[in-house]
Amino acid sequence: HCQSESAKMMCCSQCHRAWYCGRPCQKKHWKQHKKACVAAVAAEARQATRSRVGRKTINTDTCVICIGPVVDSVGLPCGHAYCKGCISELRKHKCHSAQTCPLCRTQLPPGLDGLFDLAFRAYTRVRARVDRGELSWDSLPAGEREEMEDAIAMLREATAQGHPLAPFGLGLLLSFVLKDMDGAEAAY
Repeated sequence: HCQSESAKMMCCSQCHRAWYCGRPCQKKHWKQHKKACVAAVAAEARQATRSRVGRKTINTDTCVICIGPVVDSVGLPCGHAYCKGCISELRKHKCHSAQTCPLCRTQLPPGLDGLFDLAFRAYTRVRARVDRGELSWDSLPAGEREEMEDAIAMLREATAQGHPLAPFGLGLLLSFVLKDMDGAEAAY
């Protein structure tokens, strides 16, 4: 975004759509990029959840990354399953091929830590305004309501991927924002 011709560019670690010459450039551009980034991650989370629904896991016996039995299985929307640790290590690599399924090369859904962090930050921001009396959960303005619905989508996908705190956060948002007590109880 600074128009630098740096040999080693880095991409946004959340959406993988914006490229930067370095960390200072990324931080400087965050205010402009933030809304598009959160929207892209929420859209990917919704798509991953839709793909996951109704699709059976193809193979849960052997992880093709470590060539061993699947430990703490994480099923991807494409139907393949891997060890949670193997997928986590794969995501740490910044190359494009590390963001795709090792077998079928479909795009990996956003990482569960990134999903949880983005959703929790949005919730914390709106919650602080509710606590100060600026907003009410019963009558959130359209922008904040959309932000909370995006957070719910991200937490649903983080829950499906096995994030330990995501079900609790999902339950909170379902009860506060959507007034869905049955869904909240099921999430907890």
